[in-house]
Amino acid sequence: MDVGRGWFPADADSHRRDAPRYCPACASALALADGGQGLAVEYWSGADRVFVCFCGSCGWSGDVVLSERVLGHEAAE
Repeated sequence: MDVGRGWFPADADSHRRDAPRYCPACASALALADGGQGLAVEYWSGADRVFVCFCGSCGWSGDVVLSERVLGHEAAE
């Protein structure tokens, strides 16, 4: 941690690394820097990091929650 500047530099780095870059619905870029028309804002709910996202291309909005592990299942044939 940068003691002189506190927690912010490490938190900003993790936000840049983990923020969704593309819309989950239409795959358009979200960030203006990537040519998108949307946004992704991070907030915390307990230990969860949540990104509130909006896509200006298709109008989708929703939350993306980061997780350490995901368990799924395979559909029966």
